[in-house]
Amino acid sequence: MLSCSVLLSTSLLFVSAEPSPAYTLKAADKERIEAVLTYKIEMPKLVAQEWIIYAAQAPELPGQVQVQTRLEPDGKTSFDLSPAHRPMMLARLPAKGREKEITVHVKYLVTLRSRDLVPVKRGKNPPAVAPLPDPIRQVLVETGGDFDWKAEPAQKWVREHQLGRRPGESDVDFARRVFVAIKRNFSYEFKTEMNRHASAVCRAGKTDCGGLSVLLVTILRGHDIPARTLIGRWAQSSNAKDTVGNSPYYQTHVKAEFYAEGIGWVPADLASALYDKKGDGLSCFGHDPGDFLTQHVDPHLRLDSIHFGKQDIEFLQGPAYWVTGRGNVEPTNTHEKWEVRKIP
Repeated sequence: MLSCSVLLSTSLLFVSAEPSPAYTLKAADKERIEAVLTYKIEMPKLVAQEWIIYAAQAPELPGQVQVQTRLEPDGKTSFDLSPAHRPMMLARLPAKGREKEITVHVKYLVTLRSRDLVPVKRGKNPPAVAPLPDPIRQVLVETGGDFDWKAEPAQKWVREHQLGRRPGESDVDFARRVFVAIKRNFSYEFKTEMNRHASAVCRAGKTDCGGLSVLLVTILRGHDIPARTLIGRWAQSSNAKDTVGNSPYYQTHVKAEFYAEGIGWVPADLASALYDKKGDGLSCFGHDPGDFLTQHVDPHLRLDSIHFGKQDIEFLQGPAYWVTGRGNVEPTNTHEKWEVRKIP
């Protein structure tokens, strides 16, 4: 998953645009899928007493509807403890028969939707789109955490690339300009441990799909456009031979979307745009073929580990787990499989 500005000190002033009637979103159901994440944890030197397992409960979004999530065995609905209060699945499992290893399954049933941003034909009126409710809108323009808009490296990068919003510039036109600027000035890099704060991304000039999406969302929120990152997996099965950054790859990915007034939620996938080496990558702006499952919105969940206090998790694309017992949790071996099938 920027109206012409006047520079005062280190801040940017900008002019809000009126709702733009120039575009509309065409959406359609693409396919219904079942996606199953199988996750096995082995701790041969431990005698476990209880396993605590969390998995993301996929939300209903413009790109996915009729969503169901199951955590097996014995998953029950819970919520993360952050202000976003995102829905989770939680299983508390006695370790009898599972003293040294456990296998869990996270199952998603979802109808994926394609979305395309298209110009409104001359003389035609776009369909009416209700504005976001004020409480939701307020949350989605907040900055802080990874979206550290006020940090000087982020402000400096925006100034250097002249991404102040121009008078009368629509949400879509402004977001497109930001998208193209990021695509042209950043390269892709994945490491196991990464700082994805927008300021860190601006300093480095390279990052992964999560960092690219965070930067786009940060700049849009900084200009009062609601935006969010979409964290999940591609809707295709993993291949045991696939790797990214010398690590096994299980179809995990992060995209973004923003709310354009009068239009709705517009998708944007910067990491995929980087594969367009010669063009501007705009086939990945305003176009979503409906091939991605969002597991949760925005990074940094806070989970109650039950026995070890509150724990912060950046992304929950796979299970988060804790265990009580006797012995040593090291070595820990994990085995993962992501299987997706179409449902007629």
